[in-house]
Amino acid sequence: MVKSLKCLNCGADLKFNPTLQKWKCEWCDSEYTEKDLDVGAEGTNAAADNSNDTVEFMSDADTKVYKCSYCGGEVFTDNVTSATFCVYCQRPITLGSQLSGVFKPDVVIPFQNTKDEALSAFKNYLKNKRFVPDAYKSDQNIEKLTGVYIPFWLYNGDVGFNMQGEGDIVTVRRSGNYEITKTDVFGVSREGAIHIEDIPVDASSRTPDDIMDSIEPFDFSKLTEFSSNYLSGFLAERYDEDRNQVYDRAKERFDGSAENKIKASLHKYAIVRRTVDKKRVDNVSSKYGLLPVWILYSNFKDKQYIYAMNGQTGKIIGNLPIDGGKVFRYAALVFLISGVLCGLADVIFQLLS
Repeated sequence: MVKSLKCLNCGADLKFNPTLQKWKCEWCDSEYTEKDLDVGAEGTNAAADNSNDTVEFMSDADTKVYKCSYCGGEVFTDNVTSATFCVYCQRPITLGSQLSGVFKPDVVIPFQNTKDEALSAFKNYLKNKRFVPDAYKSDQNIEKLTGVYIPFWLYNGDVGFNMQGEGDIVTVRRSGNYEITKTDVFGVSREGAIHIEDIPVDASSRTPDDIMDSIEPFDFSKLTEFSSNYLSGFLAERYDEDRNQVYDRAKERFDGSAENKIKASLHKYAIVRRTVDKKRVDNVSSKYGLLPVWILYSNFKDKQYIYAMNGQTGKIIGNLPIDGGKVFRYAALVFLISGVLCGLADVIFQLLS
C-alpha cells in the first residue's frame, strides 16, 4: 500500500517543514499541524491511499517496485525502505506496508533542520579539508545529501551495581629540600541502582554503528507518538535487526552508564583497586523509534565514505576521502618553500658574518 499526504486546500502533495514543525504545501502555501491532518483525514483525502499505485515484490524477494500514479514512472526500492521519492517527479511516497504490524514505530523525533541548513553545515565542514577530492566537494555530489529516518531501539532499564576495593589518596608536600609523598589507603564501597531511559541502539544493518553513536546525543524530550505524516518529504527505513539481536550493545551502554556513576564518585582517589565489581540490568523494556539523520554516501576509488549529521541537533561526523595527489603536491610545496627559506637564511648569515 502506497500513501502520499495531500493538501486539504488544493490537493497537492505535502511535505514536513522542519523550520515550521508543520506540513506546508509548496503550491498554495497552506500550513497544517498534525491535528489538522488527523481531522482532515476523517472527511477528506489528507493521508490518502493511492489505489492507482501498485507495489509488488520482484523475483529476488529483496526489491519492490511501485508505479507512481502521478507521472506513471516505476520506482524501485529495497525491502527495508519505508518512505521514498518518485525519482521522476520527486513526489514523496510512504510505503504503508513497511510500517504496519511489528514494523510500525512507536515514536519518532521529527527533523529539526532543513536541507538548506544541512547543506550549509556540510559546506562549512569541508572548507578546511584541503586534501578532500574536488569531485567530493562538487555541487553534484553535495546535493546527494539526504534526510533519512533511521530505525533505533530505545531501551529502558534498572542497573544495579556493587563495587568494593581499596582507594589511594596521594598528597605531596615540601619540607626544605625534600619532597614528601604520602599515600593513604582507604576501603571503598559503592552499591546502588539507577534507572536509565532511552538508550538508543541503531537497528539498521546498513548504517555503521560507530557513525550513529558518534552523532548522539538526541534530545529524547522531543519524542512524539509516531505518525507516518512526519515521513513526508524524507526517506525512511524500517529495522532489519530486532531488539534481541542488538541487546548486547544496549547492555554495554547500560553497564557504561553505571560505570560512569561509579567513577564520578571515586574522583578523589588517585588509584582504585577493585576486589568486587558486579553490575546487573533488570526490568528491561524497549520501544521502536525513528530518529532523523542527514546522510551522504559517496564512493571514491572503490571505497565507501559516509558523512552524517544529527537531524535534530546538527552534530556532525565525517568519514572523508583523501586525494593522494593533493597530499603529494602540498608536501612538495612545503618542501620547496622550506628549501628557499633555508637558502635565504644561509645567504643572510653569510652577508652578516
